[in-house]
Amino acid sequence: MLFVEDGAALIMNAAIQKYEDNFKADFTLYEHLDLTRGDGYDVSISGAKSLAAFIETRIKNNDPVEIPEGYEDRVY
Repeated sequence: MLFVEDGAALIMNAAIQKYEDNFKADFTLYEHLDLTRGDGYDVSISGAKSLAAFIETRIKNNDPVEIPEGYEDRVY
């Protein structure tokens, strides 16, 4: 379970949806929580904005994130 700051989910979800629409692949959120953490949250507003900027750069450079082997089989 993620501890998400009010308002951060909208930013994060929009960015992830844009990534997935662009690359036609799932985004590996749990591999990138280091970008979203802040202010005592797993996903802070500032962290969600950092994630959105990271995703924009990936889309701009046509550079999808690596999906580690077994990622889909992990339990979070």
